[in-house]
Amino acid sequence: MTVMETPIDLFPRHFAVLTYALTGAQFQMKESIEVEVKIPIENRKSVEAALHRIGAQKTNSETQVDAYFDHPARAFQETDEALRLRSRHPEAEGDEKDNTIATPYELTYKGPKLESRSKSRVELSVHISNIDSARLILERLGFKHVATISKRRVFYTVDSITVSVDDVEDVGLFLELESIVTSRGDMDPALDRIFNLIERLGLDSNNSIRTSYLEIFLQG
Repeated sequence: MTVMETPIDLFPRHFAVLTYALTGAQFQMKESIEVEVKIPIENRKSVEAALHRIGAQKTNSETQVDAYFDHPARAFQETDEALRLRSRHPEAEGDEKDNTIATPYELTYKGPKLESRSKSRVELSVHISNIDSARLILERLGFKHVATISKRRVFYTVDSITVSVDDVEDVGLFLELESIVTSRGDMDPALDRIFNLIERLGLDSNNSIRTSYLEIFLQG
């Protein structure tokens, strides 16, 4: 008996084919888990001062513009997934702007959250060279644009954890802390390190939220 595949069943394959077409290179699907904790903040300067106090190193800053899309055969709001096209606009350090800095583009799929303490989820991401073509391909495949969210993000690193201070347009100020692991067995140790870092920053991990910027934006 032949089993008919639905559009939902075909989505992982479509995503692999899409990324192959966009990158023009051999693509191998490999699971990467983004272990992430997000905390709303009120005072950006005090958080940045705390980061400096514990020895965090500022790495870069940029503006990110994220266009989110919904699946043609299922509602990502219900399945707790996300598909995002991102353009990144790096900021030059110092007084002079460097117009030679390239604008990287990324296509990212995020799976459902994996546990109850954080926003940890499987993340698949590829770099693309032409964001307009990528958007057109998504639209031709039936994906619907949901919203575009812009934020200024300042990156720090400490103890192998990436920390970002986010100023999200029409959403608010947040601190995000993340670590990338490749095994679900590594999630809890990574979360413990993140929660320890939150305590060192003088913040309360009980104030963390599991709501995405897109969800907050759509809630108005």
